[in-house]
Amino acid sequence: MSGQLELNLAFTFGLIGMGLGWKWGLNQVSGFYDSASAVKYLMFGLVLGTLYALFSDNLVLRDYIRFINGEQELVIMNFIISILLSISISLLIMLLLTRKNLLSTKSGTTSGWSLGLGIGAMFSSRFSYLSLEYYGIGILSLLQVVLFVVMLPIFEGAICSYQGSLSSKGFRFKSSFIASVGRFFFLMILPAIFMEIIWWVILIPVIMLLYRKSITDWIPQSMTQEAKRRYRRIMASNARRVKDLENPGKNTNIVQNITYNIQDSSIVGDLKPEINSNKD
Repeated sequence: MSGQLELNLAFTFGLIGMGLGWKWGLNQVSGFYDSASAVKYLMFGLVLGTLYALFSDNLVLRDYIRFINGEQELVIMNFIISILLSISISLLIMLLLTRKNLLSTKSGTTSGWSLGLGIGAMFSSRFSYLSLEYYGIGILSLLQVVLFVVMLPIFEGAICSYQGSLSSKGFRFKSSFIASVGRFFFLMILPAIFMEIIWWVILIPVIMLLYRKSITDWIPQSMTQEAKRRYRRIMASNARRVKDLENPGKNTNIVQNITYNIQDSSIVGDLKPEINSNKD
C-alpha cells in the first residue's frame, strides 16, 4: 500500500470518529445548545489537534519507540516535554473556553466537547497513519486504527467538556491542572498502546467513565433553565411513550373498554326510541 493511500484512509477514519463523537455526545441535547459556537470550536479543534499531534509524535512518541526497541536510552527530557506539552495545550484550551460569548451563553461544555472532537480527530488520524505505516495492513493494525478513531475523540471531548464546565464556574486554573494531569497520563501510556494493543485495557475504562460523566453531567449544564424544563418534559414524554410501547396489552384493553362503552351507549340509545314509540 502506498503512503498516500494510508494517509487518506487515516484521515477519513479520523473524520468518521469525529462524526460519531458528535452524535454520541450532542444528540441528546439536540436543539438545546449553541450549535454555531460548537461548529466554530470544532474548526479550532482541527487546527489545534494537528499541532498537538505533530509535537506529540515528533517529541514524545518516536523517542519512546526507539527506547522500547533498544535503539537509545530513555532521557528525562521526554518527561519534561510531555509535562510542558500537556500544560500548554490545557492552558490554551482554557483561554478558548473562557471567552465572553461562551460564558454569556453557558455553552462552554458543548463547545468544549466539539473542540475536543476536533483535537481527537486529528490526533487519531495521525496515529492511525503511523500505525498503518509501522505495522502494515493486518487484523491487529486495523483494530488499533478503530480504537484510535473511536476512543481518542471521545477522550479529548470529555476532557475539554470538563474544562468548559469548571471554567464557566470560575475554576479556570483548577480545570487546567486536572486536564494537564489527564493529558500527561495519556502521553505516557500512548507509546505502550502503540506498541502493544493490550494496553487499551487500561485506557478504555477511563475513557468510558469520562464519556458517561460528560453526557450525564457536564454537557447538560449548557442548557438554560427554560431549556432544561423543556428538555425534562420531552424526556418524560419519551419515557411514557416507551413504556406504552412495552405494554401493548394494557393499551389494547383500554381501547376495547372504550369500544364496548361506545357500543353499549349506542344500544341504549337505540332502545329508547322503541320504548317511547310503544308508549305512544
